[in-house]
Amino acid sequence: MDLFAEAFDDLNDVLARQPFDTMSTAERLQVVQVRALLSISQELSRIHHDGINPEYDDGR
Repeated sequence: MDLFAEAFDDLNDVLARQPFDTMSTAERLQVVQVRALLSISQELSRIHHDGINPEYDDGR
């Protein structure tokens, strides 16, 4: 099970039913929080696979 993909799809389903500009402030904040968590998840996954700075060369 890919939780990132599932959460991303769920968020898109919600936004398809109710556009962002018609949401209340509380609902918008929830969407922004989910997007932030998905972004953090994506970045942590990239670090896990590629390392923190894969292009770094310390000259050794």
